[in-house]
Amino acid sequence: MADINYRSQHLETAKAKGQGTQLAADWTREWWFRLLAILLFAELIVPFFLWKAGLPASTDFFREVVAAAIVGLVFAFMLLRDRIPGALLLILGITLIWGMLALLEGQAMAPTAWGWWRLFKYPLIGIFAYLVPRWPADFARWFFRFCVGLLIFEIGVQLVQFAMGAPPGDSLAGTFPWKGVGPFTMFVFFVVCLGFGHWLATHQAKGLLLIIALGTVGAMLSVTKFYLMAVALLGVATLVLHLVRGGRFRQLFLYVALFILSAAIFLPVYNTFIANTRGLKPLQEYLTMDSLEGYLFSDGKGAEDGKYNLGRGLAITYAWQQISGDPVTTLFGFGLGSRTSSIALNVSGRVLDDDLYGGVNAATLGTWIQEFGLVGVGLFLCLNIWMAWKMLRHARHVDDPYLATLEYGLALFTLMWPLWLWYQKPWVSGVMMTLYWVGIGFVFQQINRPFKRRSRFADRERRVAAPPGRFLP
Repeated sequence: MADINYRSQHLETAKAKGQGTQLAADWTREWWFRLLAILLFAELIVPFFLWKAGLPASTDFFREVVAAAIVGLVFAFMLLRDRIPGALLLILGITLIWGMLALLEGQAMAPTAWGWWRLFKYPLIGIFAYLVPRWPADFARWFFRFCVGLLIFEIGVQLVQFAMGAPPGDSLAGTFPWKGVGPFTMFVFFVVCLGFGHWLATHQAKGLLLIIALGTVGAMLSVTKFYLMAVALLGVATLVLHLVRGGRFRQLFLYVALFILSAAIFLPVYNTFIANTRGLKPLQEYLTMDSLEGYLFSDGKGAEDGKYNLGRGLAITYAWQQISGDPVTTLFGFGLGSRTSSIALNVSGRVLDDDLYGGVNAATLGTWIQEFGLVGVGLFLCLNIWMAWKMLRHARHVDDPYLATLEYGLALFTLMWPLWLWYQKPWVSGVMMTLYWVGIGFVFQQINRPFKRRSRFADRERRVAAPPGRFLP
């Protein structure tokens, strides 16, 4: 079993291996890499340009076109290799059950198809990454450093925007579009998870300190009050993983020091430069019972978009009220796409059309409870636990610290999906979702690679041992 502490020579070995691979072949010129790069560029830059050009978000079709091309290649890969991944069979099963349920409830085909695309677009990109013929040996190192570099770039853009007079708030989010604080925050949380994963793999605190400091600056500029709470929860989860795998207690002081340092910087800076300048309440006043109740159970109507902004607590209780009418709806919800809409396509789910609140801004968890019921949400949670278990188990046995970094970080992020779904709309946060599912596809290809090699070896042995003239598949 590999040493979980990953001594420094492992890092040097990984660097040397990466340099050798780069000299052997420039994998960034591969067609699959360029296609994924175009998709990430489209998710990161195109909405920002549309916003600055004054064009509505409904004109953004480029991202969907690129994603559709990648999904088409997924099916082409399967036809050429005569191989169907198990994940695609799961997608097929979910489509049959919840798609048929929506159609039986009287929903038109268009919102059902759009709901299917919104749900499976990024997982299918993950399957594409899983089917890539051969990932380079240094991809894990490159991926981690790219994510950190992109976070530095986004914080730099935020600082430039702030220096040019942009007020702190929902639209001060780097290259993310108008009101882009949600997608920006999910990207920050994703990189923070990778930072904790890097510490678990290497026990080197410099990278984690840098990432948390950058996230703190971004959270102050975008007025993300939930940042400290999320980092604390991630620290607790990392602590549990550290203890389960036999870590030492003396290293736990790092988490306490990081949280105290972040809070000591975040609270006074936020109150002085953000709250006072914008006339907002100091951060500590949000922690009173009246403020928490108003925050979680508000149902006010937005002045800019005319949509109801349901509090995160109210969204869950309202979703439960909607599906608790009969046992079948409680278990399976209203079906795929029943609460999905598209202004550009002029489609809307059946339940959304009849909704008490009409257009609603709410986190994803409440929407999923209504669309998929308890069975669907429970299936998603079980799948997350299985994926995290596979990655954590494999991370303990790999010699590449950067691959272990990805596996620990992705496992942390995966275990936190209930929190992300409760807090935001992460399933449509394109930058984070593209990076997450590409990482998932790459990691699971590495996990299953020894099994594939053993299977091919066993097939060759069977063919050699077979009697002449006997057919073997």
